[in-house]
Amino acid sequence: MRAAKIVSPMKFEVVTEELPSVNDGEVRVRLLRTAICGSDIPYFARSFDPSSYPLPSGYPGHECLGVVDESNDERLMPGERVMYYPRSLDGYREYHVTDASRLQKIPDGEDVDVLIMTQLLGAVAHCAFRIDRAHSKTVVIMGQGPVGLLFTALMKNFGAREIIAVDLCDYRLTVAQKMGADYIINPKRDDPISFVSTVTGNSMADIVIDAYGQDSAVINQCFELAGHNGQVAFFGICLEESPRLNFNTFFRKELRMIASVGPDLEIDYPYALDMILQGAVDVKPIVTHVIPFEEIQKGFEIFTNRTDNAIKVVLQF
Repeated sequence: MRAAKIVSPMKFEVVTEELPSVNDGEVRVRLLRTAICGSDIPYFARSFDPSSYPLPSGYPGHECLGVVDESNDERLMPGERVMYYPRSLDGYREYHVTDASRLQKIPDGEDVDVLIMTQLLGAVAHCAFRIDRAHSKTVVIMGQGPVGLLFTALMKNFGAREIIAVDLCDYRLTVAQKMGADYIINPKRDDPISFVSTVTGNSMADIVIDAYGQDSAVINQCFELAGHNGQVAFFGICLEESPRLNFNTFFRKELRMIASVGPDLEIDYPYALDMILQGAVDVKPIVTHVIPFEEIQKGFEIFTNRTDNAIKVVLQF
Protein backbone atom coordinates (compact mmCIF):
# COMPACT_ATOMS: atom_id res chain seq x y z
CA MET A 1 0.00 0.00 0.00
CA ARG A 2 1.00 3.62 -0.47
CA ALA A 3 2.03 5.76 2.48
CA ALA A 4 3.74 9.10 3.00
CA LYS A 5 6.14 10.22 5.69
CA ILE A 6 7.95 13.45 6.49
CA VAL A 7 11.63 12.62 6.07
CA SER A 8 13.09 16.08 6.69
CA PRO A 9 11.84 19.65 7.07
CA MET A 10 9.54 20.55 4.15
CA LYS A 11 10.01 17.11 2.58
CA PHE A 12 7.56 14.22 2.14
CA GLU A 13 8.42 10.85 0.70
CA VAL A 14 5.85 8.38 -0.67
CA VAL A 15 6.73 4.76 0.11
CA THR A 16 5.24 1.29 -0.26
CA GLU A 17 4.30 -0.63 2.90
CA GLU A 18 2.72 -3.98 3.70
CA LEU A 19 -1.06 -4.25 3.85
CA PRO A 20 -2.18 -4.41 7.52
CA SER A 21 -3.99 -7.58 8.64
CA VAL A 22 -7.47 -7.60 10.17
CA ASN A 23 -8.15 -9.23 13.56
CA ASP A 24 -11.44 -10.16 15.23
CA GLY A 25 -13.74 -7.17 15.66
CA GLU A 26 -11.66 -4.98 13.37
CA VAL A 27 -12.32 -3.31 10.05
CA ARG A 28 -9.86 -2.49 7.27
CA VAL A 29 -10.55 0.70 5.35
CA ARG A 30 -9.10 1.70 1.99
CA LEU A 31 -8.91 5.46 1.81
CA LEU A 32 -10.38 7.32 -1.13
CA ARG A 33 -9.52 10.79 0.12
CA THR A 34 -7.46 12.46 2.81
CA ALA A 35 -7.18 16.20 3.34
CA ILE A 36 -4.45 18.53 4.51
CA CYS A 37 -5.25 20.39 7.74
CA GLY A 38 -3.70 23.63 8.96
CA SER A 39 -2.60 21.84 12.12
CA ASP A 40 -0.42 19.57 9.94
CA ILE A 41 1.71 22.42 8.66
CA PRO A 42 4.01 22.90 11.70
CA TYR A 43 5.13 19.26 11.44
CA PHE A 44 5.92 19.78 7.77
CA ALA A 45 7.44 23.25 7.88
CA ARG A 46 9.32 23.35 11.20
CA SER A 47 12.74 21.90 11.80
CA PHE A 48 12.91 19.25 14.50
CA ASP A 49 15.89 17.40 15.92
CA PRO A 50 17.46 15.43 13.03
CA SER A 51 17.07 12.24 15.07
CA SER A 52 13.27 12.71 14.89
CA TYR A 53 13.21 11.96 11.16
CA PRO A 54 11.58 10.30 9.48
CA LEU A 55 8.35 11.06 11.36
CA PRO A 56 5.98 8.09 11.79
CA SER A 57 4.37 6.79 8.63
CA GLY A 58 1.20 8.71 7.73
CA TYR A 59 1.76 11.38 10.38
CA PRO A 60 0.06 13.79 11.05
CA GLY A 61 -2.92 13.12 8.73
CA HIS A 62 -6.37 12.86 10.34
CA GLU A 63 -9.04 13.90 7.82
CA CYS A 64 -9.89 10.63 6.08
CA LEU A 65 -12.69 9.18 3.93
CA GLY A 66 -12.71 5.67 2.52
CA VAL A 67 -14.47 2.42 1.79
CA VAL A 68 -14.61 -0.74 3.92
CA ASP A 69 -12.20 -3.24 2.37
CA GLU A 70 -12.55 -6.10 4.85
CA SER A 71 -14.65 -6.37 8.00
CA ASN A 72 -14.80 -8.63 11.05
CA ASP A 73 -17.55 -6.46 12.52
CA GLU A 74 -21.14 -7.21 11.48
CA ARG A 75 -22.07 -3.52 11.71
CA LEU A 76 -19.95 -2.71 8.65
CA MET A 77 -19.88 -4.47 5.32
CA PRO A 78 -17.26 -4.39 2.56
CA GLY A 79 -18.05 -1.67 0.06
CA GLU A 80 -19.65 0.72 2.55
CA ARG A 81 -18.26 4.24 2.51
CA VAL A 82 -17.08 5.73 5.78
CA MET A 83 -15.39 8.66 7.41
CA TYR A 84 -12.36 7.45 9.37
CA TYR A 85 -11.05 9.29 12.42
CA PRO A 86 -7.57 7.89 13.22
CA ARG A 87 -6.42 7.81 16.82
CA SER A 88 -2.76 7.84 15.84
CA LEU A 89 -2.85 10.74 13.36
CA ASP A 90 -1.49 8.50 10.63
CA GLY A 91 -3.97 9.41 7.92
CA TYR A 92 -1.49 9.72 5.07
CA ARG A 93 -1.60 5.97 4.45
CA GLU A 94 -3.81 4.13 1.97
CA TYR A 95 -5.11 1.33 4.25
CA HIS A 96 -6.05 1.42 7.92
CA VAL A 97 -7.26 -1.15 10.46
CA THR A 98 -9.51 0.09 13.22
CA ASP A 99 -12.49 -0.71 15.41
CA ALA A 100 -15.91 0.50 14.32
CA SER A 101 -16.01 3.30 16.92
CA ARG A 102 -13.64 5.34 14.73
CA LEU A 103 -15.84 5.01 11.64
CA GLN A 104 -18.91 6.94 10.51
CA LYS A 105 -21.06 5.66 7.65
CA ILE A 106 -21.64 8.09 4.82
CA PRO A 107 -24.16 7.75 1.98
CA ASP A 108 -23.37 6.47 -1.49
CA GLY A 109 -23.89 8.77 -4.44
CA GLU A 110 -22.57 11.89 -2.71
CA ASP A 111 -19.43 13.75 -3.77
CA VAL A 112 -16.54 12.47 -1.66
CA ASP A 113 -14.62 15.71 -2.24
CA VAL A 114 -17.46 17.43 -0.37
CA LEU A 115 -18.05 14.80 2.33
CA ILE A 116 -14.36 14.80 3.31
CA MET A 117 -15.13 18.15 4.95
CA THR A 118 -17.24 16.36 7.59
CA GLN A 119 -14.27 15.99 9.93
CA LEU A 120 -13.23 19.63 9.88
CA LEU A 121 -16.78 20.96 10.07
CA GLY A 122 -17.41 18.66 13.05
CA ALA A 123 -14.37 20.06 14.85
CA VAL A 124 -15.50 23.62 14.13
CA ALA A 125 -19.06 22.82 15.22
CA HIS A 126 -17.77 21.47 18.54
CA CYS A 127 -16.30 24.90 19.25
CA ALA A 128 -19.31 26.77 17.86
CA PHE A 129 -21.63 24.89 20.24
CA ARG A 130 -19.59 26.18 23.19
CA ILE A 131 -19.80 29.81 22.13
CA ASP A 132 -22.56 32.12 23.33
CA ARG A 133 -25.65 32.28 21.14
CA ALA A 134 -24.63 34.20 18.04
CA HIS A 135 -28.17 35.30 17.21
CA SER A 136 -28.27 39.10 16.74
CA LYS A 137 -24.62 39.38 17.79
CA THR A 138 -21.62 40.98 16.08
CA VAL A 139 -19.02 38.29 15.39
CA VAL A 140 -15.41 38.84 14.30
CA ILE A 141 -13.55 35.83 12.87
CA MET A 142 -9.78 36.09 12.71
CA GLY A 143 -8.47 34.04 9.80
CA GLN A 144 -10.39 32.81 6.77
CA GLY A 145 -8.62 29.60 5.96
CA PRO A 146 -10.77 26.44 5.90
CA VAL A 147 -11.52 26.70 9.63
CA GLY A 148 -12.37 30.39 9.58
CA LEU A 149 -14.61 29.98 6.54
CA LEU A 150 -16.55 27.21 8.27
CA PHE A 151 -16.97 29.41 11.35
CA THR A 152 -18.28 32.14 9.05
CA ALA A 153 -20.85 29.74 7.59
CA LEU A 154 -21.94 28.43 11.01
CA MET A 155 -22.24 31.88 12.58
CA LYS A 156 -24.43 32.90 9.63
CA ASN A 157 -26.55 29.79 10.22
CA PHE A 158 -26.75 30.65 13.92
CA GLY A 159 -28.23 34.07 13.10
CA ALA A 160 -25.37 36.48 13.72
CA ARG A 161 -26.41 40.09 13.07
CA GLU A 162 -23.13 40.86 11.32
CA ILE A 163 -20.03 38.84 10.62
CA ILE A 164 -16.67 40.54 10.14
CA ALA A 165 -14.05 38.32 8.48
CA VAL A 166 -10.34 39.14 8.79
CA ASP A 167 -7.57 37.66 6.65
CA LEU A 168 -4.36 38.68 4.89
CA CYS A 169 -5.34 36.99 1.60
CA ASP A 170 -7.88 38.76 -0.60
CA TYR A 171 -8.91 35.56 -2.37
CA ARG A 172 -9.90 34.03 0.96
CA LEU A 173 -11.89 37.14 1.84
CA THR A 174 -13.76 36.78 -1.45
CA VAL A 175 -14.77 33.26 -0.45
CA ALA A 176 -15.68 34.54 3.04
CA GLN A 177 -18.34 36.72 1.45
CA LYS A 178 -19.77 33.63 -0.25
CA MET A 179 -19.84 31.87 3.12
CA GLY A 180 -21.79 34.68 4.79
CA ALA A 181 -19.41 37.46 5.86
CA ASP A 182 -21.03 40.90 5.91
CA TYR A 183 -17.72 42.78 6.12
CA ILE A 184 -14.18 41.79 5.17
CA ILE A 185 -10.90 43.25 6.44
CA ASN A 186 -7.40 42.79 5.10
CA PRO A 187 -5.04 44.06 7.85
CA LYS A 188 -2.52 44.96 5.15
CA ARG A 189 -4.83 47.82 4.18
CA ASP A 190 -7.17 48.47 7.11
CA ASP A 191 -6.81 48.44 10.87
CA PRO A 192 -9.20 45.79 12.24
CA ILE A 193 -9.69 47.63 15.55
CA SER A 194 -10.67 50.91 13.87
CA PHE A 195 -12.87 49.08 11.38
CA VAL A 196 -14.77 47.11 14.02
CA SER A 197 -15.12 50.22 16.19
CA THR A 198 -16.71 52.09 13.28
CA VAL A 199 -19.05 49.25 12.34
CA THR A 200 -20.23 48.74 15.93
CA GLY A 201 -20.43 52.36 17.02
CA ASN A 202 -17.46 51.89 19.37
CA SER A 203 -19.09 48.99 21.24
CA MET A 204 -16.79 46.40 19.53
CA ALA A 205 -17.67 42.75 18.94
CA ASP A 206 -19.85 40.51 21.09
CA ILE A 207 -17.92 37.41 19.98
CA VAL A 208 -14.39 37.10 18.58
CA ILE A 209 -13.16 33.79 17.18
CA ASP A 210 -9.47 33.08 16.66
CA ALA A 211 -9.33 30.70 13.70
CA TYR A 212 -5.71 31.58 13.01
CA GLY A 213 -3.72 30.65 16.11
CA GLN A 214 0.06 30.26 16.29
CA ASP A 215 0.57 33.94 17.11
CA SER A 216 0.22 35.68 20.47
CA ALA A 217 -0.18 39.02 18.65
CA VAL A 218 -3.40 37.72 17.08
CA ILE A 219 -4.61 36.47 20.47
CA ASN A 220 -4.05 39.89 21.99
CA GLN A 221 -5.79 41.59 19.10
CA CYS A 222 -8.80 39.37 19.77
CA PHE A 223 -8.97 40.93 23.26
CA GLU A 224 -8.88 44.39 21.69
CA LEU A 225 -11.63 43.57 19.19
CA ALA A 226 -14.01 42.24 21.84
CA GLY A 227 -16.44 44.57 23.58
CA HIS A 228 -17.03 44.74 27.34
CA ASN A 229 -18.28 41.38 28.66
CA GLY A 230 -17.64 39.87 25.25
CA GLN A 231 -16.50 36.34 24.53
CA VAL A 232 -13.29 35.21 22.83
CA ALA A 233 -13.08 31.68 21.44
CA PHE A 234 -9.77 30.04 20.54
CA PHE A 235 -9.70 27.27 17.96
CA GLY A 236 -6.38 27.88 16.26
CA ILE A 237 -3.51 26.10 17.97
CA CYS A 238 -0.93 28.42 19.55
CA LEU A 239 2.53 26.92 19.23
CA GLU A 240 3.91 29.05 22.07
CA GLU A 241 3.69 27.13 25.34
CA SER A 242 3.51 30.37 27.34
CA PRO A 243 2.32 33.17 25.02
CA ARG A 244 2.61 36.73 26.31
CA LEU A 245 -0.98 37.84 26.79
CA ASN A 246 -2.27 41.32 27.55
CA PHE A 247 -4.04 40.17 30.66
CA ASN A 248 -5.11 43.63 31.80
CA THR A 249 -7.11 44.13 28.60
CA PHE A 250 -8.80 40.80 29.15
CA PHE A 251 -9.38 41.55 32.83
CA ARG A 252 -10.67 45.12 32.59
CA LYS A 253 -13.10 44.25 29.80
CA GLU A 254 -14.45 41.35 31.90
CA LEU A 255 -14.06 39.07 28.91
CA ARG A 256 -14.92 35.39 28.84
CA MET A 257 -12.63 32.98 27.09
CA ILE A 258 -13.09 29.44 25.80
CA ALA A 259 -10.81 27.00 24.03
CA SER A 260 -11.78 24.08 21.84
CA VAL A 261 -9.75 21.18 20.49
CA GLY A 262 -11.41 17.76 20.51
CA PRO A 263 -14.81 17.10 18.89
CA ASP A 264 -17.28 14.49 20.11
CA LEU A 265 -17.46 11.68 17.55
CA GLU A 266 -21.07 10.84 18.44
CA ILE A 267 -22.41 14.41 18.40
CA ASP A 268 -20.32 16.79 16.33
CA TYR A 269 -19.52 14.63 13.31
CA PRO A 270 -23.12 13.44 12.70
CA TYR A 271 -24.21 17.08 12.96
CA ALA A 272 -21.57 18.14 10.45
CA LEU A 273 -22.56 15.41 8.00
CA ASP A 274 -26.23 16.41 8.23
CA MET A 275 -25.37 20.07 7.65
CA ILE A 276 -23.46 19.18 4.50
CA LEU A 277 -26.06 16.74 3.16
CA GLN A 278 -28.90 19.19 3.78
CA GLY A 279 -27.03 21.99 2.06
CA ALA A 280 -27.11 24.12 5.21
CA VAL A 281 -23.35 24.62 4.87
CA ASP A 282 -21.99 24.72 1.34
CA VAL A 283 -18.38 23.59 1.60
CA LYS A 284 -17.71 23.48 -2.14
CA PRO A 285 -16.11 26.95 -2.33
CA ILE A 286 -13.57 25.85 0.28
CA VAL A 287 -12.28 22.76 -1.58
CA THR A 288 -9.98 24.37 -4.14
CA HIS A 289 -7.61 21.52 -4.99
CA VAL A 290 -8.01 17.75 -5.46
CA ILE A 291 -4.69 16.17 -6.45
CA PRO A 292 -3.23 12.64 -6.56
CA PHE A 293 -1.88 11.28 -3.27
CA GLU A 294 1.53 10.82 -4.90
CA GLU A 295 1.70 14.62 -5.19
CA ILE A 296 1.43 15.16 -1.43
CA GLN A 297 4.65 17.19 -1.52
CA LYS A 298 3.09 19.60 -4.00
CA GLY A 299 -0.11 19.71 -1.97
CA PHE A 300 1.69 20.71 1.21
CA GLU A 301 3.76 23.31 -0.60
CA ILE A 302 0.80 25.13 -2.17
CA PHE A 303 -1.18 24.92 1.08
CA THR A 304 1.71 26.13 3.24
CA ASN A 305 2.74 28.92 0.87
CA ARG A 306 -0.87 29.86 -0.02
CA THR A 307 -0.11 29.72 -3.73
CA ASP A 308 -2.56 29.07 -6.57
CA ASN A 309 -5.36 30.53 -4.38
CA ALA A 310 -5.27 27.38 -2.26
CA ILE A 311 -7.75 26.99 0.58
CA LYS A 312 -8.47 23.29 1.14
CA VAL A 313 -6.25 20.70 -0.50
CA VAL A 314 -7.61 17.16 -0.81
CA LEU A 315 -5.47 14.15 -1.74
CA GLN A 316 -7.00 11.45 -3.93
CA PHE A 317 -5.93 7.80 -3.76
